[in-house]
Amino acid sequence: MLTSERETEYSEHMERKVESRTEKAKDKKEAQESDNLYVATFDMEVVLPTPFDLTSQTYYKRKLSTYNLSVFSLADKKAACYVWNGSEGQRGSNEVGTCLYKHILSLPQSVQHVILYSDTCTGQNRNQFITAALHHAVQNIPNIQTIDQKFLESGHSQMECDSMHVCIERSRRGVRIHQPDQWITVIQCARDSDPYTVVTLEHDAFYDFKELARNTMRNTKHDINNRRVNWLKLKWIRVTKADTDTVYFNYRMKDQFSQIKIKGTSRRGRPQVGTTSLSLLYTSQLPIPNAKKADLTDLCRSGVIPSRHHEFYSKLPSSSTVRDCLAEVDVTEENDETDDD
Repeated sequence: MLTSERETEYSEHMERKVESRTEKAKDKKEAQESDNLYVATFDMEVVLPTPFDLTSQTYYKRKLSTYNLSVFSLADKKAACYVWNGSEGQRGSNEVGTCLYKHILSLPQSVQHVILYSDTCTGQNRNQFITAALHHAVQNIPNIQTIDQKFLESGHSQMECDSMHVCIERSRRGVRIHQPDQWITVIQCARDSDPYTVVTLEHDAFYDFKELARNTMRNTKHDINNRRVNWLKLKWIRVTKADTDTVYFNYRMKDQFSQIKIKGTSRRGRPQVGTTSLSLLYTSQLPIPNAKKADLTDLCRSGVIPSRHHEFYSKLPSSSTVRDCLAEVDVTEENDETDDD
């Protein structure tokens, strides 16, 4: 039986679910009626392994990961996939921020207001580094005046972009994938009418938004009333061209915005400003673990991976110091609690 406290938590949870769904439906309708507004959902697909083969020879072998960030426009149902493999990048907030930044750059000149919906994954979507990417976009893309990032309620984050992943899953049935580039064909064939746009990314395409956040967002912990900002619970983040020093946010979509003055102030009360230029995240391909390279080489040697793909795998850099795991999430808010205020 629920206690009164748990009943209150559950009631508020359900209210937030309704609020976020109502907000998304409203934004979708407005985007369908205006060329100035672009509304989309985005999410990372589950990892796409290479080689992708249902034979027992590959089952216990380590595979090269391919990542796909999918963006779905609510107004016209156009969709884009940003794709890269594990030797070109990881799947953290820098990579997600880069995809979003490039996607906003690709929008028509008529778009002035961008609204992005996602789930509440802190490591990839809801953190200061994505905010830094969106802030940089609104300040540097001439036609963009406002960018909103809105988060659906945890446990109720079904989105239109999820349908893309269902279609890709269907498209890959019965298909053997021997090299990451072949996933592009699978994705392009996933929807018959108006196929998904696929953008392939290499290591030199990714930006370091963590460094940008350190340089341009000196304050992310306290709002203008000196209240602690809980990034883990934010439901709406807004950045605008008109307010270069301000990030707007709230914890409920029905609430008024609070404000963070991101430049901060020095001890003399002067705004602190760092460099606003973008730096590349990687200068070369990322090494994969030696054990993974050995498994892939073994699959080449045994003929499971056809000979025409062997050169690709032989050129993959590897290292004994690389951990054989997915990229760790960037839950910086937990670290913030230990910092000195």
